[in-house]
Amino acid sequence: MTKSVVIFFCCLLCAFNAKAQADSTMLYKENKAPLTVKMERKEFNLNRLHHSCCLAAPVAAVGLAVWPADKAIRNRVAEGMPHFKTHVDDYLRFVPLAAQVGMSLGGVQGRSRNRWQVLATDAMAGAMMMATVGGLKYSIDRTRPNGESAGFPSGHTATAFMGATLLAHEYGHKSVWIPIAGYSVATATGVLRILNNKHYASDVVVGAAVGILTAELAYWASDAIFSNRKMFKSRRARLHQEVLKNY
Repeated sequence: MTKSVVIFFCCLLCAFNAKAQADSTMLYKENKAPLTVKMERKEFNLNRLHHSCCLAAPVAAVGLAVWPADKAIRNRVAEGMPHFKTHVDDYLRFVPLAAQVGMSLGGVQGRSRNRWQVLATDAMAGAMMMATVGGLKYSIDRTRPNGESAGFPSGHTATAFMGATLLAHEYGHKSVWIPIAGYSVATATGVLRILNNKHYASDVVVGAAVGILTAELAYWASDAIFSNRKMFKSRRARLHQEVLKNY
């Protein structure tokens, strides 16, 4: 059963990583030419919100579907690795975000115009993530596998996936290995939370969805503030851009 849990998270990682990289490549190609047609704010907002939900909603649905099997998974993991314990996940959760901030402060140019845009986006994502995780933990107050309180969702996993999504958005166009590395670290964080008996599987998967969604919404909010960085253009704007380029 332990192997099944690891395989499940690996499949989830591969599926999300493939979609994230496909979006990253497509958006990078679209942003090569300057956008000269102003799109409607309402259309942009709806398109961005739709994109955010399409990424996070399936992950959250998987987490809720796993809920009934949580105790069975926990028991099989405990039988297979009864003495497993590590504190690596306490530090691993910060690696994707630290990589993104480090690259920005080190002068690596991402999709944002400057490091202040990067830091503003990260701050908004962190605030939304902590507020969402804290609100859910307080309102649901689910007991953890080890008997402690406030288990749903996993804050460590939410932090890791938030950082991985921010890293993929900012630097995913530079190399396919950047989002792969970010989401691999985030997935490892979630798996370790289960193996450490700190969270059930559903806590971890829903935590991943929270991290993804808050990072997506942070980019939506920062795009509304910094109008020069329109990563997710509307379909109408893309069509206008193609027409102008071929004119």
